[in-house]
Amino acid sequence: MRKSAILPVPHPDLKRLMLYEDEHGVYLFGYNTLTDAGGLWDSWFETMADAEEAALENYGVASADWQCIADPLPDCQHDWIAPVRVIGRADGQPWWGHLEKLTDGQWQPFHPIS
Repeated sequence: MRKSAILPVPHPDLKRLMLYEDEHGVYLFGYNTLTDAGGLWDSWFETMADAEEAALENYGVASADWQCIADPLPDCQHDWIAPVRVIGRADGQPWWGHLEKLTDGQWQPFHPIS
């Protein structure tokens, strides 16, 4: 499960958060943009409740502020909303630092703007 929220109160260098839950726990990602991008940082929590509590205490994001979003496709980055993955990851030969994005059903090289 993934959830995204825009910070209700401005915070220096942070505009939105994302939660991603898998079998290992919950990741809280922080972003400095409202547009889709890779996270600036992440924190790990054992439970969704712990992650939501941290978001509330540290950034003022309440339960009602979270919007559910689709889970990432297999082998895709958990912190991107769009399907983005490391080139070669699906084949077991990742080319770290090089991304591709699913566009119109085709994987295309992707160079995000920093």
